[in-house]
Amino acid sequence: MEGETGIGPYRIDAEIAHSSICTIYRAWEPSLDRPVLIKKLHPQMSREEDIRKRFEREAQVCARVKHENIVDIYGYRADEDVTMLVMEFVEGQSLGELISKRGRIEWKTVLIMLAGVLKGLAYAHSKGVTHRDIKPDNLLVSDEGRVKITDFGLAIISDSSRMTVQGAVVGTPAYLPPEQVSGGVYDFRGDLFSTGVTIYEALTGVSPFSGQSFSETLKKILTYSPPSPSSLLPDIPAEFDQILARLLEKQPSKRYASAEQALEDVKKLAALKGVILESVAIQKSLDDSAASGRLPVITPLPIPIWRTFNLAGYATVFASAVIALSIILLTPTPKTPDHADVSPKYLTQVKAVVQAAFDRNKLITLPKSPDTVSVAETKIPTAKNGKTENPPNRQNIQNPVIGGKTRESISAAKPSTAPGQLLLTCKPWGNITIDNIPYGQTPLSSPLELKPGAHLVALTNPEFPAPFVQTIQIQSDSVTSLDVNFWSIAGIVNVRSVRPWAEIYVDGTSYGTTPRAKPIIVPFGKHLIELRNPAYQVWTQEVTFSPNNSSLDLTVTLEERK
Repeated sequence: MEGETGIGPYRIDAEIAHSSICTIYRAWEPSLDRPVLIKKLHPQMSREEDIRKRFEREAQVCARVKHENIVDIYGYRADEDVTMLVMEFVEGQSLGELISKRGRIEWKTVLIMLAGVLKGLAYAHSKGVTHRDIKPDNLLVSDEGRVKITDFGLAIISDSSRMTVQGAVVGTPAYLPPEQVSGGVYDFRGDLFSTGVTIYEALTGVSPFSGQSFSETLKKILTYSPPSPSSLLPDIPAEFDQILARLLEKQPSKRYASAEQALEDVKKLAALKGVILESVAIQKSLDDSAASGRLPVITPLPIPIWRTFNLAGYATVFASAVIALSIILLTPTPKTPDHADVSPKYLTQVKAVVQAAFDRNKLITLPKSPDTVSVAETKIPTAKNGKTENPPNRQNIQNPVIGGKTRESISAAKPSTAPGQLLLTCKPWGNITIDNIPYGQTPLSSPLELKPGAHLVALTNPEFPAPFVQTIQIQSDSVTSLDVNFWSIAGIVNVRSVRPWAEIYVDGTSYGTTPRAKPIIVPFGKHLIELRNPAYQVWTQEVTFSPNNSSLDLTVTLEERK
């Protein structure tokens, strides 16, 4: 039983942290004369299956991976009185705390830390364990300078079921690998990406993908490439840039094939620059930097174009469009009759030129219109009397009216700054954010009015594992339609009928018993489905969901145990 000064055989020395889920204590184990760290679930949280399973998972994983760069676990207790983990107590602080105190960390020290992290990950991966939440707060730096990985509560063990929280993004947003954001398959290479993000932050003091909102952060992870650290801090070797660039590759196949492979490049760089990859070097470096004070953070990092589109972006687009239009209009072509209708190909070509100028300033390239033609295919009308006419304004380019409209009437029209409309539909429903501003929920009673130009639209639904994010173009006095179907970007399991009945498990997580009316929604990728009834054999099926195979209907009759 828990007392005021102890829990079981452990003496409580101090409360280190307290959250809505658990309390963390520094304690003492008298029988072995050593300090320990205790993570104790609040009693009400012990009844929450997902949270309790996370605790169990951390105990299982830490018991499986015994390594000098991984925090050790001494015991796990779960009964009606208390649920807690007893772990190695690391005298020191987290990398997150170091960055907060020191601004950023000198590159040689960071290189030694990276070596320690890669050693720990290489061992964990060799045991079939993927961490899934590498970040500065989950890397501890002891007073002796040793780096230790902690918090394996979200880890996957490759030969056992994995814990999945339905409808949640697993991990810390700014450190997620792109494949997890997009609903792809997460494996050990995701840990390497998160390690790259963490090391970049340690070098510069700035998290490279952190945004002002959840959707902005995910968007940056998918599309933004941060500047190389050496371009911000010239003393960082270019070889370090190359290691980070490979860790931060958007496509898993382009990253290092393993933590061991990345570690080999770290060792080569250390040998080249005379860096000793030993924990004592970290200790000395941290002592020296503590004496010299806080290092200045490299901020702000260059802002991605889409963040400044409404200011500098429009000027760039306008200049690009004017230059391109001038080239087109000055190209000698046969004369046309004075009152000829404007050629559809002419308008399509001008539209394509302006659209291309916008595309160069967008984060996501939208599909090209099927009626776009090449310059070689287009005959551009020349001016009357040998003089070049003013180009059509953008309003008429984007919304051409052919028939009855002459080129003179189009060129004479004044540019419109009137708002456009966005007709947004979403199945089954979604929370709307446009340019990081909430716009409520679908269904909408009427289209949304937006200023002309590029807008970042994000839709989220807590029942689905990934958000929908896309950049759209709004034109003056016109309606743009966007139809989003969440059902098409996730795997759907429909349990139609199970005889006689069963408890449904997907990747080890229970989804209740049959009959079940609501579908089970999972990310794209491989999943293990189980139907369990104590009197019958367990029914299992492994299925891989993808855009071409996004749903599974189950009608099952269980077999009696033999």
